[in-house]
Amino acid sequence: MQGTIDLHLHSSASQSSAGFFSGKLGMQESYQAPLTLYHRLKARGMSLVTLTDHNAIAGCLEIGHLPDVFVSEEITVAFPEDNCQLHVIALNITEAHHREIQPLRKNIYELVDYLQYQQIEHILAHPLYDMNGTLDRTHIERCLLLFDNWEILNGTRSRLSRNLTLQIVQRTTATDLERYANQYGFNKRQRATIAMTGGSDDHGGIDVGQTFTRFAGESCDDLLQSLRLATTEPAGQPGSAERLSHMVMGITYQWMQERGAAYPLLDALFGQEQRLSWPQRIFGGARLGKFIQQVCGRDYDLANERHQLIHSFTTQFFPYLIGELRHQKNGDMEQLAMILGKIVLSAVPTAFYLSTYWQRAIEKRRSRQIFQALTGGAKHREGKVAYFTDTIDDINGVALTSRKLLALCQRHKYNMTFLTCGTTLLPETPHRYQFAALFSFPLPEYPELTLNIPHFLDLLEYVDQENFDVIYAATPGILGLYAFAIASILKIPYVTTFHTDFPAYIGRYTGDHLCERLLWSAYAVLCNQADRVLAPSDTYAKVLRSNGVKRKRIHVFRRGVNTELFHPDKRQKDFWQQFDATYQGEPVILYVGRVAREKNLEVWLQTHELWQQTQRTAKFVIIGDGPLLKEIKQRYPAVITPGYLRGEMLAAAYASAQVFFFPSTTETFGNVILEAQASGLPVVVAAEGACQENMMHGVTGTVIRDQNPFSYRNALQNILNQPDVARSMALQGRSFACSRNEEKLLKEMITLFSLGRIATQE
Repeated sequence: MQGTIDLHLHSSASQSSAGFFSGKLGMQESYQAPLTLYHRLKARGMSLVTLTDHNAIAGCLEIGHLPDVFVSEEITVAFPEDNCQLHVIALNITEAHHREIQPLRKNIYELVDYLQYQQIEHILAHPLYDMNGTLDRTHIERCLLLFDNWEILNGTRSRLSRNLTLQIVQRTTATDLERYANQYGFNKRQRATIAMTGGSDDHGGIDVGQTFTRFAGESCDDLLQSLRLATTEPAGQPGSAERLSHMVMGITYQWMQERGAAYPLLDALFGQEQRLSWPQRIFGGARLGKFIQQVCGRDYDLANERHQLIHSFTTQFFPYLIGELRHQKNGDMEQLAMILGKIVLSAVPTAFYLSTYWQRAIEKRRSRQIFQALTGGAKHREGKVAYFTDTIDDINGVALTSRKLLALCQRHKYNMTFLTCGTTLLPETPHRYQFAALFSFPLPEYPELTLNIPHFLDLLEYVDQENFDVIYAATPGILGLYAFAIASILKIPYVTTFHTDFPAYIGRYTGDHLCERLLWSAYAVLCNQADRVLAPSDTYAKVLRSNGVKRKRIHVFRRGVNTELFHPDKRQKDFWQQFDATYQGEPVILYVGRVAREKNLEVWLQTHELWQQTQRTAKFVIIGDGPLLKEIKQRYPAVITPGYLRGEMLAAAYASAQVFFFPSTTETFGNVILEAQASGLPVVVAAEGACQENMMHGVTGTVIRDQNPFSYRNALQNILNQPDVARSMALQGRSFACSRNEEKLLKEMITLFSLGRIATQE
């Protein structure tokens, strides 16, 4: 027979406040009736029932006549040396024990002596929780000499806290205990092995019995014997900031109710439907339930999915209201004002969440520090990296790099998760997690690119639960901003990169240098808050520094090219005939990339026009897609435009051309330059931007120092008119590209943005 019991639970008998401000407001730690908790625990399968109210046993006494109940309490006790406070749970005590315990609370040593003398089993609760800001390594070492029973699993503390506490218990040897005993002059332990327990530490009534302790037998005596034999087993759920937030919300609402406030909606969310009057239940309750279901998008099992209901409603309420606002067409100002008021109020739950996550992050950091000090400097790291990107399935260089990194992680089992957002939910894999988009709309000037906005709290909860060691933002979009905010709240190292020169793009599209300057100022502030900023080239490392990013933050990384995919042997003699029936083997001058204004395609097209005026034989080809493609097809019918190609088709297109012509001045790196050279093409590029770093002027191609179409035309003519020079450039370019081993450089990039903390999955 196996018994179960929630060994850490609070009722309305815990009348003390949880903090300074709640104390000033007269807010109790719990408003849950002991009898309600008893029935809920039994409904959830607990064999035994006890309450561990703070320094109080009135709750236990209230239900003491019921089957399977025994009296316990949670004692707030202090080290006399420095008043460092801890919580100790005393099990199966009497009223006399309770009275005798109270004077001993100021001295933990005297309390332990008393409990041992009375043969009262007692448990050190949440050992790494720093109650009054004084807990350090020395206190934990003394606790290892004081307590035979430790709470390993607590329903309000994090998974990290559980893991660290478990490691401390498991790695402490007899030699360690002997050393501590010699250092502190005592050892009150009665057993060699520490018994481990679990409890919900619930104050709000939602999670009772969800975290518990298993033991052999079914009676209180069996439980106590299991503790003495160290055979108890913690079970159930570790805590989460989301559930703790809901508990705080519930207590706050119950405090409001105690003062006469009545909100049927909150009654329904926090499980107090029974407080509604019968007319409300008959006439209003159905409508209210339907409204909640409409906001959430589904109905919930209130007995088992209370957290899901609260989270879904609080996160979906804002987008629901935005939808209501959009449908307001009749100009009803009263209705409009009501919706706007609700939108403002919808932010209130977010404040609860954010404050809880922030507090939890401080607790986690303190736990890590104590663990590190206790283990002689060994830092607790799981080697996990969160990779935030707004683009991974799109057609652009950043998405291509992200896909390559994802494939590398899958091959080598790197402990990295790519966090993306989309309108379609993808099955979760070990390396990618896609969040549902609350809102989606095409980007201005980029209709083929969709901006997806997930709910911030969804990402915050996921990152907090996963205990990532580093957050990396690959893009400066919505997810990139979320990454920065989450890293700030959760106190996680933050790394970002400068893949795309958005300030220059904004300047080019708007023609407003002030907008460009303001964007640079904002970006510099963001970068200077990062632990590291990656620049894909020396050119853009200088650009970052010149725009206010601190030199010490910037690290340059390199990228390579797949020289097996992009190879001169992929050349096909009649490749271009499938796109242009008039093609008769003329030399092909090729462009590959986004078909957009920021790529300086005006100069490319002007060069094409100059070439036509000379009546020289050659075909100009643009491969790619973008906002200018339709216009180019209409205005320049002689330009071959196959659209977007990938894989073997793209490799064949490169290899089947004669020259690669790429005049973009805003490239932060220029993948296409390496792809072209790997395919055996001489390249003609602009001096501005980073393209020139991926080739050798006069050796693998030509760098043009001005933006004059005549200069580009002449460079192209010189290459095509000198077959020996073109052949030499092709060979040298291939050799240069082969020196940039793609996988090696991608691994170096991972090491850089993970701050060297990445690990592999077991």
